[in-house]
Parts: sequence; structure tokens; C-alpha cells
Amino acid sequence: MGKKRLRTQLGATLVEVLVAIALTGILLPALATTMVSSQKARPASTQSLQAEGLVREATAAVRSVREKGWSNVSTDGTYHPVISGNAWTLSAGSETIGNFTRQIVISTPQRNSSGVLVSSSGTNDPNTKHVVVTVSWSTPYSSSLSTDTYLTRWQTNSAWTQTTQTDFNGGTLTNTAVTNISGGEVQLANATPTWGSPSVAGSYDITGNVSGLSVYYATISSIPYAFVGYATGMAIVNVSNPASPTLTGTYATTAAVNGIFVSGTTAYLATAMTTSQLVLVNVATPSAPAKISSLQVGGNTVANAVTVVGTTAYVVNNTASGTNGDFNIVNVSVPALPTITGKLKVGANNTGVVVSGNFAYISTSTNNKQLEAISISNPAAPTAGNTVSLGANGTGIALSGTNLFITTANNASAGELRIYSISTPGSFTAVGSYEVGGNVNGMSVSGNYVQLVTGVANTQLINVNVTTPATPTLSSNFTLSNTGNAVFTSGNYAYIGTADTAKELTIVSAGAGYQPSGTFESSSFDATATAGFNYLTFTASQPGGSNVKLQIASNNDNATWNYVGTDGTASTYFTTGSAIPLGAASGRYFRYKEFFTAGSSNSTTAVVSDVTLNYSP
Repeated sequence: MGKKRLRTQLGATLVEVLVAIALTGILLPALATTMVSSQKARPASTQSLQAEGLVREATAAVRSVREKGWSNVSTDGTYHPVISGNAWTLSAGSETIGNFTRQIVISTPQRNSSGVLVSSSGTNDPNTKHVVVTVSWSTPYSSSLSTDTYLTRWQTNSAWTQTTQTDFNGGTLTNTAVTNISGGEVQLANATPTWGSPSVAGSYDITGNVSGLSVYYATISSIPYAFVGYATGMAIVNVSNPASPTLTGTYATTAAVNGIFVSGTTAYLATAMTTSQLVLVNVATPSAPAKISSLQVGGNTVANAVTVVGTTAYVVNNTASGTNGDFNIVNVSVPALPTITGKLKVGANNTGVVVSGNFAYISTSTNNKQLEAISISNPAAPTAGNTVSLGANGTGIALSGTNLFITTANNASAGELRIYSISTPGSFTAVGSYEVGGNVNGMSVSGNYVQLVTGVANTQLINVNVTTPATPTLSSNFTLSNTGNAVFTSGNYAYIGTADTAKELTIVSAGAGYQPSGTFESSSFDATATAGFNYLTFTASQPGGSNVKLQIASNNDNATWNYVGTDGTASTYFTTGSAIPLGAASGRYFRYKEFFTAGSSNSTTAVVSDVTLNYSP
């Protein structure tokens, strides 16, 4: 019994040993394989960690380089990072670091018409870069790590803005004009005036019960002003907006300002102050006009008109006393010290003066010589020349080319407006005349039209077409609120001094409207280096059916200007703020072009007050 049990146990043990040997044969190879794999995985894992660090380093280097300037990453190619001093730079080609190869590939991506990045069939976006950093190795087996990212230029955006009159003045105008109604703007230019249907644009009431006696129009620092003389001084009125003129400054006198001439920043006043008939006023700051000097001319008399040519002023006055002259030549080269260099005693009340070459021409009240030529070839000794009898007192004179225009008091025997040719200097050839039917108090010649102001009821402003000087024709009669005393016409507006004590300055529009269409091309913006042009915005008003739209252009030569709209072609336009199309989004130079169309019957114009380009250096 006991032997049998022993044999059974020994048999079981032998089976277990055999099973163990068999299992060992099976497990040992697997265990050995696992041990070998573990040994291989350890260096592979280390390689991956090192590669990941190299990728992160290169990615950070690219961002650092871009932050120092877009030009550092703007050229496509293969690079590797290099420390230069204490900063990263990019060097061409890949690099080897131990068992690793590292490279940075920069390329230009494409976008579709919606601005979405696409892999092909799009348009290159020069303001975006695709950056791929790759680190590869070959042991213990070949592998690599890579990252890709997109860099954009829109990091340190700047702006180029045009909004002032000075900004716009640098552009090219075609049937457009730069105005200063609200600080600077561009609009359609006035159409050529015909004065067929004038209308009152606005008026200004000078303080006190006075009349507007003399008017001159001039711009100071690009702002238009009407200088209005009255009984006790001169008013300087801002007429940037003719519908709402505003007083800028005044200069006080003790007697009437009968004539005004503005040259540069000096106003020359012909006054009734008998000890200072000529007054020079500094109007560089129109809000604070200041006296420069004054001079007595003609003795104890009244000056009526003044004109200035270069550094010489010509002053005419009523009949001079004693040896004084009623025609005076004054050297104003030193404004603080005006001096009489020559004079002539005409012997009459002289009402107007113009100068051409070596002759001055005056209108006078002298019988039988109401128009007179005076030789000024020797300024120290002016001499009387040819004369013309007009049949009535001369009241004013104007010059346009070689045509001389002179007006008179009511003249029963001839027209109150006469036109003479002075193609032969100093000589008069009658050309044409126009009958007014009453005293003409003031005159202004503008292009092919003459504006006459009178005291005649319902015809206080008369507009005469002198396109053909031999046969002047009426364009229109216009009723002012009171007698017109003086007029100065500029462009589409006549600035009139009147006897209406509530409207001493009355501004009359020619009523010609605006040019039907026109363009404005801006000056060039120079970014100083290739820049990314991102976005265009502008502010415009478009009343009464008027319209304005823009196109843009960019280049690197400041010469080739191909204007395009929002889709990058010449057939579209910017009508609101919009992104710059990719084809024009990169360059050194930039311009915009505005296209204007007038509103109904050319009566309204769009107005652009500012344009802003957002760009990235």
C-alpha cells in the first residue's frame, strides 16, 4: 500500500518537472525578446524627447525672428536657427545636431476668394507664411517629428491717414477740388459758371450800422477769406462754407476802407484816413490782424483804390493837394517802412488802378479823360499818357489779358461798361460796350464773365458774358437786398459788399452746379520698405444721388499704378471699408483713386473727408 503511494507521488513529480521544462522552453524566448525590445525602446524614447525639444526651440526661434520684423521671414526657403549675439536669426539650409537633422521650411500659402486658406488653385497671400519645423533621425530606427504654424504680418499695424486740406493738396485733381469746409475734403469741382441763374448762397452781418464798401477774396494758409472794408475797419470772414460764412477777425480804422488788396499775408488798405491813406496789415493770423505800417499819400485827401505788383504798391486817391500826387508809386519791399518812390498829379478823383508791364491804367472823374494810361517805366517819375473820354465819371477798372474793362456812372450817350484793347501797351482800341442803365459801383472780371454791381432796382448784380468782347451779352440780372457797392468774383461765387446793414457781405452763387464726374488720385504713401497693406476705410457723404467709389494700387517703383477694386480687378471698387485684395496687399508704395459722379442735374456732389490705410511694416 505504502509503495504504491510512493510510486504515484514520484510519477506526479516527474510530470510537473516535464511541464516546467516545457514552459521554460516556451517562455524563455519571449522573455528574451521582451528584454531586447526594452533595451531598444529606451534609446528611442530618449531620441523622441530630444527631437521634441529641438522642434520647440526652432519654433520659438522663428517667432522671435518674426517679432523683430516681417522681412526676417518674408523670403520662402529652408532655414535653421542660429544664435547671433543674444538673439535668434535664421540661416539658410538645414543643420545636423548629433544624430538629428533639423530644418525650418517657410512657404507662402494660398487663399481662395473668400480668404480661406487652400492647398492649391488660390492666390498667394504675401502677408501670411506657412512655417514647418522638422527634426529627423535614423537610429535606432528612422523617425521624425514636425510641427507647422502660420505667421501673419498683422502684428504691429500702423495707419496712413489723409484728412486735412494739406494732405489732399498733394493729389491729382481731374474735375475735382480740395475744399476746407470742415477741415479738408475732396469733392467735384464747380462746373464752369455761366451765371445764367445765380442765387444767394449766404451772407454775413458786420456788427454796426455799416455798409460793405470794398471786398477782396484771398486764401491764407489754404483757408478762403473775404476781406470786407467798411466805415470803421475791415472784417475778415471765413467763406469756406459760403452758406454759413463766419467772422474770423477785424481790424479797426478811424475812417472808411475804400479799397483792399491782399498779397501773401499782407493786406493793403486804401482808406479815408487823411494822414494814413495806405495801411499795411499783417493777416498771417486772420483772427488777429495787426498793423505793420501806414503812409500818407496825396496830402489831406482820401484814397480810393490800391493794387500791388511784386514789392510795389500803386495807390490812387481823390484830387491831391499842393504838390502831392493823386497817383502814387510806393515801395513796400520793407513792409514796415513803405516809401513813396514816384507820384503824378492827375488832377481828378481817381477811382481805380491796374498795372500791366510799364503802364498803369486808371479810372478817373476828370472831364474828357476818364480813362488814362500812365507810364511807369521810370518809377521815380511816372508820366501821363493816352486818355479816353467816356462821357461820365469812371468808377472802376479791371484787366484780363490785353482787354481793359472800365465802368462809369450813368451814361446817357454810351454803355456804362466799356472794353478796350491794350495789345499795344499804353494805347487804347475800343472793342465793345454794354448798357447798364445806371451807375456802376463795382466790377469783377472772372473768365468770360463780368459781374457788375449797381444801385439800379432789381439789377443790383448784372452778369455779362464777354466771351466775344466786341458784343457783350447779358447772362442774367439779379436782385440784391440793397445797393451793391463792390464785388470780387472767384470760381462759382461773387462776394459782394452791399448797403444792406444786415448783409454787408452777400455771397452769390453762379448756379452752375458741379462737374458731372471727376477723379482724385492721392499722393504716394511710402512705407520705406516692403509692407503689408491690410485694410482701407474712408468717410464720405453722398447727398442727392451723388456717388463716390475708390480703387487702390501698390508697387515697389512708385511709377506703375494699376488700380483695382475689392476683388483685385479693375472692374470692381471700394464702396465701403474693405480688406485690400491679395494681389495688391504687398509693396512699398500705395495710392488710392476716388471716382465721383454728381447727383441729379449736377446739383450735388459726394464729399470724401478722410481715407485711412491700415498696413503692417
